[in-house]
Amino acid sequence: MTILTAVDGETIPSEAVRRGEELATALGVDHVVLHVMPQKIFEDFRSSASGSSRSMTTPASYGNADSTPRESARGDDYTVEDGERHATGIARDVVRETLDEPANTVIKGRVGEPVGEILAEAERRGARYLVIGGRKRSPAGKALFGSRTQSILLESDLPVVTVMSDE
Repeated sequence: MTILTAVDGETIPSEAVRRGEELATALGVDHVVLHVMPQKIFEDFRSSASGSSRSMTTPASYGNADSTPRESARGDDYTVEDGERHATGIARDVVRETLDEPANTVIKGRVGEPVGEILAEAERRGARYLVIGGRKRSPAGKALFGSRTQSILLESDLPVVTVMSDE
């Protein structure tokens, strides 16, 4: 059994990671911190690696200096494995900036549609709880822009701990 905490890489330090670690410690289980690189961003990285002229605005601003993708030794295209390493680096950055001593923390990265990947990882890991962050928004903001947090709450079969921020 594990506690799975999903992070977006934008909220650092992450109160969700703190709560996930507290819950995992209290229950005596591993804490898995997951970041999912959205498929669109992965495709932008892949296009730029193959020399496409598509804009690099999104990938260049994705993550920080410690988690930026590196070209493979042979100069191959940006692969799913590269994307997962990049996403893992983002999760690692969040954990490093949030926890003093992450005792039983496993750090993972995935590529794909975030809600689906988060729920699939929770199932793969046999997660006992799913911990996610959320932002307080007006009802109109939720209706107009959608919410990954809301989708996870509606689609998850697991208990979901939602840690709200004011951002």
